[in-house]
Amino acid sequence: MLNRSTQRLAIGSALLATISFATIAFADDATDRFLKALSTTKMGDSRFGTLRETQDFGTFWLVPNVDPFFGAHKPFIRLALDAPQPLPIDEGRIDPLLSIDPFSPITSPLRNLELWMRERLSVKTDLYNCTVAQQASSSIAGQVRGAVSNRFSYRIDWKAWEIEGIGLGSITAQFRANNNWSAQNVNLSAAIGSNIVIVDSVENSMNTFLSRLYAQQGFCDDRILVGAGKILPNDTTGVNFFADDETNQFLASCFDGGDAMPIGWNSYLPGAFAQFIPVDGFYVNTLLTSPLGALNSGGGFGTVGDGFYLVGAEAGIVTALGADKDLIGRYSVFVCNTNAGNDTPSTNTKQSGNAMTLIAQQFLDRDMGVWLAYQLSDSNISPASQEITTGVSLENAFGRHGDGVGLGLAWTDSSTAGDRQQKTIETYYRLRLTGSMELTADLQLIDDLTNPQAKGGATWVFGLRSKIKF
Repeated sequence: MLNRSTQRLAIGSALLATISFATIAFADDATDRFLKALSTTKMGDSRFGTLRETQDFGTFWLVPNVDPFFGAHKPFIRLALDAPQPLPIDEGRIDPLLSIDPFSPITSPLRNLELWMRERLSVKTDLYNCTVAQQASSSIAGQVRGAVSNRFSYRIDWKAWEIEGIGLGSITAQFRANNNWSAQNVNLSAAIGSNIVIVDSVENSMNTFLSRLYAQQGFCDDRILVGAGKILPNDTTGVNFFADDETNQFLASCFDGGDAMPIGWNSYLPGAFAQFIPVDGFYVNTLLTSPLGALNSGGGFGTVGDGFYLVGAEAGIVTALGADKDLIGRYSVFVCNTNAGNDTPSTNTKQSGNAMTLIAQQFLDRDMGVWLAYQLSDSNISPASQEITTGVSLENAFGRHGDGVGLGLAWTDSSTAGDRQQKTIETYYRLRLTGSMELTADLQLIDDLTNPQAKGGATWVFGLRSKIKF
């Protein structure tokens, strides 16, 4: 009978071998695709994105594939809860590893209800449960090395109306329930000595909350879009669409949002936003929020008049590489100013500072994209003063529709004197296990953890993530 340490070593070795094999194969495939893209692309044929491409890749959500509730003829659709719905709505083609889906008795009725709500009520829904289990190779003395977190999320987007020549009006709401299932309620990032980078961006200190609640309205055929409510600033500015969803992509916060942005930028806050598309292929996004809203138990709206602000603007271009409509790229710069700094939550004093994000993102073929991002911030307003990330993401990996694989590298410079400069490598392979469930093996290699109390050298964090899509 193997003891617990031997079992963990065996499991970790098997997981490492699996991810390593997938990563090596992925690297070879990615290199081949990259060289092919360079050899077949004629740069002179490149063009700016169309209006629709600019809207689609300019980070704002326009509730596609849904007819407006007001002003549109609503066809009759019968609510047939017992009809089989083996695959999530709008997933496209997927290749589940297992043909039998144990969640089908639950997911099929919910998906039929989702279809009925879309056709009759113009409501688009997203319902899932994500569980992440992680085990680190080492930790600070006396700290636990393993943790399990869970997130249940339900989002609705109501496409209220669409006035010809003017634009779209919609309302979005999202409810989340987060739970730390570890016996000691472990914060694994702090336990291993990473003061800045969160190794599991699904984990959240708030158990249950309304994460998003906002309305938006388009004007001039949606070339101007304005909205307000409870928002995530990273939804509207500086977003990396290859790594912006921890349920499908990277877990480390350096890839999912970044760490060198002002306090509140990666939190759910009361605020307002706007997008302007003066010409096809060029956009400007603006943002104004109350950065301490995430700390307020009343939904954050009680901090609107407290005198603290985060204001920013992003200018970007959307291009099509080599005139291929699928090879979209987005290149942008985001700058912001705030008067809420690292010490503000505890002292309620103003600390002014600036930050910026440069990000380049490009599809190399229909399924594969690469990015390079740089964040720079005044040290008094952000936990990290600089961060560089780069990576590659591949969907429908190795001919398996629904599978995904990725590799990311990051360098993070802490704002705290005496902290180390942390280097992070993360890779994952996401397997479509059934029509309802994804299973992802994740591996992070962290070198020189920021906390000086942590041991020098490399720490491994093995992860296993499941997502049930209803």
